[in-house]
Amino acid sequence: MERIWGPVNGFYLAAYAAPVGDGDRFSSYAKVCWSRPDSYWDADCAFKIFGGEHHRSLEGALSAVAMEARNEISYLPRHARTLAEQRRRDHVPVPRLFVTSFFRHRWA
Repeated sequence: MERIWGPVNGFYLAAYAAPVGDGDRFSSYAKVCWSRPDSYWDADCAFKIFGGEHHRSLEGALSAVAMEARNEISYLPRHARTLAEQRRRDHVPVPRLFVTSFFRHRWA
């Protein structure tokens, strides 16, 4: 099962949950993305999160990894939201985005 939502502070979340072992527990994963992906598997992500493999339901697994992703996003520097919005608007490649951001903040 997968779910996509956002934006959350400028980023989109793509989450996936699946049964583990004999199916009585579920694992979850999330990708924090620059733009809204069509699916979890095709997501152009900034980073990934493992939500654990001890959840009792698919919904519980997705909820847990969503909370973890929101928490990780909250730790990003303030200008990360601006970078995400610029990447989405201008379709700037990630390496160029970080280099221009670095020099802009370094000289400011």
